[in-house]
Amino acid sequence: MIDRMVLDKELVFLIHNAYAYITRKKVRTSILFLILMVILLSLYGCLSILSSNLRMEKSLNEVSLSSIVVQKKDGSDFENQYFNNSVYEYDFASKLEDAKTVSIKQGVKLDSLPEEYKNVVSVVGTNNTSKNVLFRSGVFTLISGKNINSKDRNSILIHSDLAKKNHLKVGDTICLNSHTYTIKGIFEGKKHETYTGLSSDLSENTVFVDYHSLDTKMIHKMTVFSKKETMLKQVQSLYPSSEYVVSKDTNAYKSSLESIQSMKHMIQILSCSIIVCGLVVLSLVLVLWLRDRMHEIGVLLSIGKSKMEIIVQFILELVFISFPSGIILCAFSVIKHNTLCFILSYGLLMSIIIVSVLMASLMIMIKKPREILSKLS
Repeated sequence: MIDRMVLDKELVFLIHNAYAYITRKKVRTSILFLILMVILLSLYGCLSILSSNLRMEKSLNEVSLSSIVVQKKDGSDFENQYFNNSVYEYDFASKLEDAKTVSIKQGVKLDSLPEEYKNVVSVVGTNNTSKNVLFRSGVFTLISGKNINSKDRNSILIHSDLAKKNHLKVGDTICLNSHTYTIKGIFEGKKHETYTGLSSDLSENTVFVDYHSLDTKMIHKMTVFSKKETMLKQVQSLYPSSEYVVSKDTNAYKSSLESIQSMKHMIQILSCSIIVCGLVVLSLVLVLWLRDRMHEIGVLLSIGKSKMEIIVQFILELVFISFPSGIILCAFSVIKHNTLCFILSYGLLMSIIIVSVLMASLMIMIKKPREILSKLS
């Protein structure tokens, strides 16, 4: 009981001394506050970005592994099998009748093209554009209107450059091979292009139409979305491996995943750099200021305080100084539902404080109390 009372009394003494020092030395306290706040905010920012990247990476991995792609080995058409939650695509070229295609600015240009190959667009017939690989991977982005779904009839999505050239907007009509479509949406973006001299080679001359408006039951590609592990075997049983390629769609987000992993690696390096720089800067500042506190240290030793108690007081001073920025950032993280990042960043800051104080206090630790007290005389 007595020992506990003594410990409580010692702790109160250390807290009182730490608080008295930071309120007395306002300039030093302000400088340390700025250093600690910069370290804390930098760590919180890095951890928040890293957390966001990890969530995005997990989401992309789950989506990519839950989609099964079916294509013929020779790239030819095959008859559609209507799976639940499946997206099918039929690609072909079509002549644009009442509008002009976007011209090729660079690349191969053929002057002697037959009339039927002039002013053509690349058409993708699908029952769901939002799940098309070009839209899922972010190559194309819908900027106006809505995506095509299985309920649509005679609907089309066109590129923003094609719309701009022909002064078209959502709700207008456009004609392909005597078939009139209503523009449901406008998208932008640039896909990988192979120039053959046709206008349909360009991303700007790519359009998406609803599959049900096409007079065909054939498709070029089918993507089945399912989280059931048995679905792959079920699809493979309908499409023999001798003629078809049935596989998990792991390439849909390959470029996006690579970008996320690259960003994650950069943020990890930046976080480590912030920790190292924080340790170095804080340690150097504390070393310089501890030299001016040798008299205070000598007095504390003369009244029976141990070196460890003095170091604990130094740590408490920095902890108290970090409280205001910690409280503000904690409130912000609660609002943003990002409490875990705050806990980790503040925990790292406490580690930096402890290590910095220990590094700066080496000159106290290696000297005997008699040596320190002798300097006071």
